[in-house]
Amino acid sequence: MARTKEFDPEIALQQAVDLFRTQGYARTSLGDLMAVMGIARQSLYDTFGDKHQLYIKALERYRDQTLAAAHAHFAEGRSVRTGFRNLLLGISQESKAELQRGCLLLSANLEREPDDEEIAELLIDNQKSTEAIFREAIEQAQKSGDISRKKDAVALARFFVSTIQGMRAVGRLQPKRKLLEAIAETALTVL
Repeated sequence: MARTKEFDPEIALQQAVDLFRTQGYARTSLGDLMAVMGIARQSLYDTFGDKHQLYIKALERYRDQTLAAAHAHFAEGRSVRTGFRNLLLGISQESKAELQRGCLLLSANLEREPDDEEIAELLIDNQKSTEAIFREAIEQAQKSGDISRKKDAVALARFFVSTIQGMRAVGRLQPKRKLLEAIAETALTVL
């Protein structure tokens, strides 16, 4: 007779996301994961696989959360300018601790082994998905006349993805609100 799980896999996965986000992949041991997730080694393996498989699942969870948040910034009725303003200034308003934790996906890109194609594919897919959200919002704004049709929607979308990644990197190193607000305000002038 199989034993029932004595933990909630969704909660445990979110705890792994938080730990990887704080410590990174290399500095997170199986012991750290088991302690934070409150599960035994065999339960971890049975539910999530090895450390790398758990990391992939954590990256996917974090990606899904960030994509949902990006969609929310461009909700029905909100102008694209307001959406980008809220997104960029939202980063600058995060607490020092939150800024120093940074972005799990950006950290994964910087920390990953060059030959780890599984992580590379996940990160490329995330970047394309984020660019698509931004591009669609920009194209809608162009159709409504809020943004000039002369502007390249694809280039603007990529610019904002890069700006967010840059703000995340700067915020982790220098979690200073005024510095990040200045970057956000400058970026918003391209619209």
